Amino acid sequence: PFRVRLAEKNKAMLQEATDWLHSDQIEPLTADASSELELGGALVGSKVCVSCLPYFLNPRVARAAMRAGVSMVYLVGNAHVTDMIFGMDQEAQRKGIAFIPDTGLAPGLVSILAWDLVHRFQHCAEVHLRVGGLPQKPEGPLQYAQVFSIHGLLNEYLEDAREIRNGKAVSVPSPSDLESLEFSGWGTLEAFVTSGGTSTLPRTLLGKVQRLDYKTIRYPGHFAALKLLIDMGLASQKKYRVNSVEISPREVLTRILEETLPKNVPDLILLRVTAKGDGGREEKFELAVKQDEQRGISAMGQMTAFPAAAIALAILVGNVPPGAHPQETVISSAWMKEQLGKMGIEV
Repeated sequence: PFRVRLAEKNKAMLQEATDWLHSDQIEPLTADASSELELGGALVGSKVCVSCLPYFLNPRVARAAMRAGVSMVYLVGNAHVTDMIFGMDQEAQRKGIAFIPDTGLAPGLVSILAWDLVHRFQHCAEVHLRVGGLPQKPEGPLQYAQVFSIHGLLNEYLEDAREIRNGKAVSVPSPSDLESLEFSGWGTLEAFVTSGGTSTLPRTLLGKVQRLDYKTIRYPGHFAALKLLIDMGLASQKKYRVNSVEISPREVLTRILEETLPKNVPDLILLRVTAKGDGGREEKFELAVKQDEQRGISAMGQMTAFPAAAIALAILVGNVPPGAHPQETVISSAWMKEQLGKMGIEV
């Protein structure tokens, strides 16, 4: 078994996580990622770092991991951060370490599943990714709950998405292109373009498919409420002076959502990856995962942590060569399915 060093700034949260894991393989450590000294100390002696921090902190962690000679995977996708990580490829190769960005669910698992489907065709024409992390029961005006980082959520809603259209890599505004879809047991839902979900697929599938897109699944009504907030400027990063304090609407919105969206409610992951080609043939992965009440793990927790852990394990056992890699090119769907199966998730 591997020892796991669990680093967290908040001592109470660190203790809670350590108690919940209840394993003598866990080594808890209080560390602040904003401190280069503490970050470096947390990495000393490690083989692989799994960063679960907000996306904007991952460049700092990546530089610290490079200095320490530690491989790294991280959750949460941001196109600019991902580009920066790939710029470290040659240095990672020289140091004999591996960097894999955007692990987790979407981005993450969906890239590996999409890669699998594309290679089942002689000529794959299109790939469609549909993923949503939802409360099992819609709540409030947004029909939503806090199932992961609000910073990450707003990043997905506000950054441009990367797609392939007519065989060309393009940027598409988020949120946009609303559609309806059906999921057995969950009725009619809506989905719309958001950023980050395609991760590295627009570069690895360029020249292989004519169309690639990603949409986030939500309960009906979420898109309209979200667009209202954005169109009113409440997600703007422009600074306003209010009572001698400069603050942006986005900062305020982030704090409000953190405080008002329901937390710790039973959640649900819905996933559908569809590929079409060879004259109309269709291949599909579909998955619905609920919160694990017995183990006390949310659906989002399972479907982000388990794929990331499987990739970290692949690095540890030597399945990934040194360098910075798109996960779909170095992690097989067979490996991922096997590891998820061991964790109770059947794909």
